[in-house]
Parts: sequence; C-alpha cells; structure tokens
Amino acid sequence: MTRLRDAVNTYPKILWFLAFGGFLNVAGLSFIWPLNSIYISGELGRPLTVAGVVLLLHSAGASIGQLTGGTLFDKIGGRPVLLLGLFSSATLMCLIGLFDSWPLYVTVMFLYGFTASLTFPALNALAAKSWPEGGRRAFNFIYVANNLGVAVGTAAGGLVASYSFKLAFFSAGVTFLLFAVFVLFKIHDRPTTQEAQAAQAAQAASVNETAAAGVRIEPKIPWVPVMSLFVGFLTIWIVYVQWQTSISVHMQENGIALSMYSLLWTINGVLIFAGQPLLAYIVKFFKSLSSQMYLGTALFLLCYAILLTADSYWVFLLGMIILTFGEMLLWPGIPAAVAQLSPPSRAGFLQGLIGSASTAGRMLGPMLGGLLYDNTSFSTLLLVMLLLHALPTAAFILYARTHQKERT
Repeated sequence: MTRLRDAVNTYPKILWFLAFGGFLNVAGLSFIWPLNSIYISGELGRPLTVAGVVLLLHSAGASIGQLTGGTLFDKIGGRPVLLLGLFSSATLMCLIGLFDSWPLYVTVMFLYGFTASLTFPALNALAAKSWPEGGRRAFNFIYVANNLGVAVGTAAGGLVASYSFKLAFFSAGVTFLLFAVFVLFKIHDRPTTQEAQAAQAAQAASVNETAAAGVRIEPKIPWVPVMSLFVGFLTIWIVYVQWQTSISVHMQENGIALSMYSLLWTINGVLIFAGQPLLAYIVKFFKSLSSQMYLGTALFLLCYAILLTADSYWVFLLGMIILTFGEMLLWPGIPAAVAQLSPPSRAGFLQGLIGSASTAGRMLGPMLGGLLYDNTSFSTLLLVMLLLHALPTAAFILYARTHQKERT
C-alpha cells in the first residue's frame, strides 16, 4: 500500500487529471477509427478505395488540427482549446449518428479529424507545463493512459457497433462530452502558488535585465533541432504504420487469421502498460533523450530485420514485442525533447507541429507501403523500410548536436 501511495504521489494531481482526460479522449476516438472502413463499405456501400480517400481526408484534417490546437494553446490557453475540440467532436459524432448521408459523412470525417486533433497538443503542452521537472515521465504517463484508452475504446466500440453503428457514433459523442465536463471542473490553466511566485521572480529579473540592457530579448525557436525531430518523427511513423497496413495484408494472404493479427495489438497494449518497470530500468542506462531515440530507432530496425526471416506467426510476434519497446522509448521521448526546446510562449505551437509530423507519417506510410507491396514484393518493402531508418537516425544525431540544453 505504501508503494502504491508513493507512486501516486510521484505525479502531480493535475497530471493524473490530464491522464484520465487523455484516456477518455482516446477511448472516444477508438470507438470510431477501427470501424471507418467497415462502415463506409458495409453500411454506405462504397468501395474500399473510396474509404481510403476518406481516411486520407480525415488525416489531413487531423494534421491541420494539430497545428491549430498548438497555436491556439499559446494564444488562449489549454482549457478553451480542449473544450472547443471536445464539444465540436461530440456534435459531429451526433450528426453522423442522426443522418445517413454520404456527402455529410465525408465532410464530417474531415472536420472530425480537425476537431479531435485540437486536444492533443493542448494535453501535451499542459503536461509539460504542469510538471516541467518530470521531463520524459510526464509524457510517458499520458502515453500509457492513451494506450489504455485505445484498448478500452476499440473493444467497446466493436461491441457496440455489432448492435448498431449509430449507437457507436453516439457513444463516442458521449465520451467526448464526459471529458468536456471533466475539463470544466478539474482541468485549469491557472498557475499554482509556487508557479505564480516563480513567474513573479522571473518577471522581476526580466525587468531588471531590461532596465540594465535597455532591451528585452525573447527566446527564439531553435529550428534546426526542432525540425530534426520533425523529420525523424515523420519517418519513423512511416515505418511504424506498415504494421497496420502492408504487414497485416501480408499476414492474411499467408493464412494467418485476422484474430491472430489482432492479438498482436492486444499484446502491444499489454506490454505498454505492464512493461513500464522494465522501461524505467532501461532509461536509467540511457538517460539522455537522444540516447533513448537511438535505442528506439535501433529496436525498430531490429524488428524489420527479423521480419525478413518471417516464415511463421512467432516471428511476427517477436517483431511486435521488439517494436513495442521501441515505441515506448520514441513516442513519449520526442514530445518531451520538443518541450525542452520550446520557448514558453510557443510550447503549444511546437507540440502541434511535432504532432502533425506523426499525422503526416500516418498519411504517407500507407501510400508508400501500398505502392511497394503492389508493385514489388514484401521483401523489397521490408528492405526499403530498413533503409529508411537511416533518415531518423541522422535526424536524431543532428538534434543531439545542435542544441545545448538537453536534460536527462
């Protein structure tokens, strides 16, 4: 009991609120995203190619939403951005639950990608702001909560949709509304007393410096390391998303049941939650964020090298386990690195920028993988993905060499 109490007290209360909010948000999103293609082809009678175009539009809206959400965070704060995104997403889900209209569905999916993505940079920026000394741990905490939301949301969404797709849309809307109510009562941008005192001290020091120097110098965005992280994050997502597209198709074409493929993602979710003690042990040896990025990229590379020998389900299982540990290092580590680089007035914008890199990777990855898979071979696809690892590796090296304030 004492250990549990110590673990709870390690994280600030506001971070627990943000993690719970992230869980609700991703659970609501996960009610819908696995069902899109099935709904478009089965209920609306459109071919899968058209479904792919709709999902591409959805991702485009999400990429714009990430940038907009981050920019708005810097201008009006996190709470208004969260409420705007959540109420808008709930309204859009109710619209497609009420009306069976193909043009409406296409429009809503683009707008839904935009509104639902407003919340992510706000949550990340609030996490960094609420526990700056926590570094990577704050983002890892949100990351684990999000993955729990994926596990619960996909399971619940599939169950609800088996009765009615309309009910699944309404359920997602209700989840967003629950999060919005939670934001109204529990999540605030107001600084704590300690933060206010620190801000006053910083302001006083700034006034003194201004009086002495005659001019106040605002911190600038260190664009080279930031864009290095952007390129690395985008490329590594192109590699990662092959597991959800080309690799899944290859497994089914080689007689591996869909249920066995789905089991891999169940294992992914369980490992992310249960593997945190092992991850904490690993991070002790790879203390800097750049070294964690190198290790994460190396694990991705090892995963794809192993898949070159894939002749049974167990090879795919081993690949997924290795991939998951790489993901656990990279997905929280990169936003944490961006938070360290961000001037206070641009924290939201840069979180939105790095979030849009992951969205762009999810857009480009299926297109590249599909072209390679259809026109060459699975082995060629894997070799290209192996070669692509050179780009994030170089990007993370450039990041490490071009900034001077990396913290462990």
